[in-house]
Amino acid sequence: MNQVQPIALVSGATRGIGRAIAQGLAQKGVKVLLGARNLEAGREVAAQVSTPDAQVEAVELDTTSQATIDALAALIGEKYGRLDILVNNAGISLDFYPDLSVREKLSKTLETNVVGTAALTDAMIPLLEKSRHGRIVNVSSVLASFTSRGEEGWIYEDVAMPTYQASKAALNALTLSYAKLLADRHIKVNAICPGLTATDATNHYGDRKPEQAAKVAIEYALLDDAGPTGIFVDEQSKLGW
Repeated sequence: MNQVQPIALVSGATRGIGRAIAQGLAQKGVKVLLGARNLEAGREVAAQVSTPDAQVEAVELDTTSQATIDALAALIGEKYGRLDILVNNAGISLDFYPDLSVREKLSKTLETNVVGTAALTDAMIPLLEKSRHGRIVNVSSVLASFTSRGEEGWIYEDVAMPTYQASKAALNALTLSYAKLLADRHIKVNAICPGLTATDATNHYGDRKPEQAAKVAIEYALLDDAGPTGIFVDEQSKLGW
């Protein structure tokens, strides 16, 4: 990465894995822009996760609002002139909301997990190009892996979350496309699976902590120039698409 302090934008970073990613990057000396739909809430979190060497800055970001995306791109361009790292963490899961129709579930989930991610990525590409060491990390899930889902005895073979799994499979497809499109612009694009983590999104199921889940995202955010692009990984190994 650059010898100067890297600048990272993390979407959906006020809680859970996103917050842990922001905090972990700050602890590595990265200047973190903490994406928050509610700016006041974001400022409270930013103050809590800042370090003496890296003050975290809350920025308004709703990936379903093009206006906030455009305003943020302009702010970063004017204030910093570049972006080194984009972590696309913002996402939702609505499969277990019985009052929503399948159309509502798919529309809302794809708007956040896929359309919003693509819109944010496109807006940040010109800033990432100025880095010359640009990194994009898409927070996906092994639940979207067609390879894993076809394996007999897979640990999650009984899990069926049609909307969420479809959205993350689409995110993986975006990862491959952007990796190819941006390869000659010195921007690496990878998808990571943080693993099943005890957060609000999972009703705090299990004992895996957000700090542990964030490690693989941080590793790929700080990938050196010899590192890979266009792959899907968890903390243990490369995953099949």
